[in-house]
Amino acid sequence: MTLSVNRINNTYLSQYSFKQNNSNNNKVSTATKAASALGSAAGVAGALAYISRKHGIKIPSSFKKPKEVLDVLKKLELKEKDVIQIASSSVLGGLAGGSITDSKNTKAKVKEGVVQLLGNYIIPTLFVGGGIALNKALNKKFNFPPITKPIQFAFGFTSLIAGVIAGNKVSREINRNVFKEDAYRKLNWKDWAVQFDNVCLVTSVSNSGTKLAKMASRVIPAAHLAPGYLVGVKQENKNIQ
Repeated sequence: MTLSVNRINNTYLSQYSFKQNNSNNNKVSTATKAASALGSAAGVAGALAYISRKHGIKIPSSFKKPKEVLDVLKKLELKEKDVIQIASSSVLGGLAGGSITDSKNTKAKVKEGVVQLLGNYIIPTLFVGGGIALNKALNKKFNFPPITKPIQFAFGFTSLIAGVIAGNKVSREINRNVFKEDAYRKLNWKDWAVQFDNVCLVTSVSNSGTKLAKMASRVIPAAHLAPGYLVGVKQENKNIQ
């Protein structure tokens, strides 16, 4: 009886010790968090500078006229290709920053980068553009459904949901073939949360030329800080979820 109790206690202590060690190993350092955030912010800022330049802002002369820069940024209406560019820069910046301070988890960060960029941004964004284009094509051929802002938003939003699901499957397959791993990375609440910027994109595209479109476009860059940060702090020894 004593032997059985000792075995149970030893087993419990071993499992507890393993969990404690695993928890400590999974802790992301402050340096990695800071580097990931800075890298993501630098990526978003760089992408915005490039997009703004296409709209008439000259760098670095623009730094001498901050009011002029702000006015141009307020008038920007970001489109699908702009969102993909900002997301790419955010992910690459976060990956670079996180890898510098946490190089042992670079592989995990790259895999997460594929999920974030391809699964959460490129494919969903292309689906959004495709959904709204489908609305226009159906209207042109059949004169139905009508091209109204609510209907365009509905087409874009429905396409966004389909794009997120499809993007997750495609990114999983790419990671499986590239890294030769069958780890299942299912959609989680973070994947849906970062779609806030794509909801803003749908709002902007379906309300083109309005104040609402410009307001939605202003939110998109700030929302894109999240994917780069999530990539930068990703660790290999965390449970796949």
